[in-house]
Amino acid sequence: LSCRHYRRRQLCVAACHFLHGEPREFAQGSECFECHPECERMEGSVTCNGSGADACTRCAHVRDGPHCV
Repeated sequence: LSCRHYRRRQLCVAACHFLHGEPREFAQGSECFECHPECERMEGSVTCNGSGADACTRCAHVRDGPHCV
């Protein structure tokens, strides 16, 4: 399946939920992936830049070294 913009699971979408919407996402290539649950949801700003707990912009709870826990 090839999409014009992005793909979320098996659906083609115009954009990922980078700044708004649920759940917050990041893109890898042209595919949308969910941010880690320990990432604090940011309004109008990117919540994460990867899937791990070490890729959060800000932690929802606390940071232990590079990871949100």
